[in-house]
Amino acid sequence: MNAGWLYGTLFLFLLGTVGWKLFTRFHVPAPDMLGALFMASILAILGYELPFPSNPITLVSKLILGCYLGLMVDRTTLRELRRVLIPAGIVSSWMLILSLASGYVLYKVSHLSMETAFLGSTAGGIAEMAILGLAFHADTVTITILQLFRVLLFLIVMPLVARWNVYRAQVKHDFSSPNQLVMPTNSQDQSLKNHSTTSHVMLLLATLLGGFIGKALGIPAGDMLGAMFGVGTANTLVGDLPPVPPVLRNYARIAIGLAMAQQLTPETLERLSTLVLPIALLGLLMVASGILLSRILQRITGWDTGTCLLVSSPAGLTQMSIIAEEVGANPLVVSVLHTARLLSILTVLPFLFKLILLS
Repeated sequence: MNAGWLYGTLFLFLLGTVGWKLFTRFHVPAPDMLGALFMASILAILGYELPFPSNPITLVSKLILGCYLGLMVDRTTLRELRRVLIPAGIVSSWMLILSLASGYVLYKVSHLSMETAFLGSTAGGIAEMAILGLAFHADTVTITILQLFRVLLFLIVMPLVARWNVYRAQVKHDFSSPNQLVMPTNSQDQSLKNHSTTSHVMLLLATLLGGFIGKALGIPAGDMLGAMFGVGTANTLVGDLPPVPPVLRNYARIAIGLAMAQQLTPETLERLSTLVLPIALLGLLMVASGILLSRILQRITGWDTGTCLLVSSPAGLTQMSIIAEEVGANPLVVSVLHTARLLSILTVLPFLFKLILLS
């Protein structure tokens, strides 16, 4: 039996790796998680069930992803956030309100459960919302499809609008650069830097201690959020913690995708076919909200239109920062404000959802 679990799990991870590489080639957002979900879903739809120990594997994966998110927080990040405190507060509050409003609308116009509707329309990360979906026993496949639609929508629409506005401003010789910020150095890009054994042990202890405290307290996705707080606190107080190896993060997200595929059934796909109109409505609401928020930010900060549009687009932090550089906006501002948006979503919304669902 143990050998069967082992071989089944190894085969699924191999399948997930193939999906990851395939989706990376086609530039799909979150290719590791979505590629694994896609490949494992084919097996599930065809009726093949391979043994997969979801609980222990997803626990380890959530601790790894929480550790990665916690490393985004250090003294430099907090200092830069203070310099853009007002716009960061506006963006974070706006995204929280948008998530609640769009979740309520989606719940009312669809057959989805309240948990699935709210998490599917939340302006957070694809993998992170899937993890919260597992914690709330929601339909994670539907959540992922809704989240993927949102990310793809903003990756397609907002860069085009931003590029057009930047070009128009340059033609008019009226382009004013945003306030300069120093890129946060908490980065996981420092992989070539040597770190002591003590710093690795400290990172591991902060991850485990925070994760298990969060889980013991019964917080939704408490293992991931606890690890994030534990590592973020340690990184802020001590600093110089080592980065999470990129491949480790990739395989943590692959594991989440494989765990989500275990919930997929032919009935799930049939239910999704009825979501075309609700998804279209959700897309219009979010795009209109992003454009309105960018106008408000531009009036308050004086930043260029391209930067304000990308800051107001609830897509991936990494993708938006890269696009900002490509279209001539300010990637530093975009990176810092999306960090604030993601952290506020992951910190506040689980508690709000719990209160809403219990009421």
